[in-house]
Amino acid sequence: MRKSFAYLKLVFLFNLLPFTIFAQTDTSFVGSAVDDALKQYKTAIGVHAHLYNGTEYFVPVKSYVKGHQFYQDKVYQNGTVKYDGAWFKEVPMLYDLMQDELIIVNHGSGQPQRLVKNRIESFKLHGHTFVRIEPDSTTGLSIQSGFYDLLYSGETQVLMKREKTLFERASTEGMEGEYRDASKFYLVKDGIYHPVSNKRSVMRVLRDQKKPLNKFAKANRLRFKKEREYAIRKTAEHYDTLRQ
Repeated sequence: MRKSFAYLKLVFLFNLLPFTIFAQTDTSFVGSAVDDALKQYKTAIGVHAHLYNGTEYFVPVKSYVKGHQFYQDKVYQNGTVKYDGAWFKEVPMLYDLMQDELIIVNHGSGQPQRLVKNRIESFKLHGHTFVRIEPDSTTGLSIQSGFYDLLYSGETQVLMKREKTLFERASTEGMEGEYRDASKFYLVKDGIYHPVSNKRSVMRVLRDQKKPLNKFAKANRLRFKKEREYAIRKTAEHYDTLRQ
């Protein structure tokens, strides 16, 4: 009877755990297999347990809207987040660009959950590093609090506030809608955050090296209208080399 009960307990645990666990099937090892299964489960959950303290995340689905509000992908991708001063790796997450929220899956409920914003220092997703910035008297009035994509970090920095807006309209066939990019760029020079949007505004901030930067942009065919992210980053990188 004891062996039969142990088998049932082991099968129950294996079906319950959200992880694949391999154990020996010899009846003499059933007791230790159950203990090992519990230990592995607690270890796997425990690594990320500190993250599961945010509120539930919910966004109503509008079938007529094209696109989505997330950064790059609407499917969870593994990322890394620094939360309450500790790094958590291999965390499935989404970044909502409309609400500026980092979303994970709660292992207890299986439902999407927001991470508490002011407890996130930075996170890495899709090969990009995002940092949380809280404006103060040194940053100027033009920057809002939230997560910024750190595109380049030298003596000069390039930040991108990735955002999307939802555009909706009524048509003869009913409601229509789409998500549109509304991202903003900032150059950080001498500790001051300068909003930039085109070549002219970039050169205004970096005016002490305007001539060589214009020459560099022309030689490298930087396109500030069609490839702003790349053009601004490369210009800032070259600016730092000119100042050395």
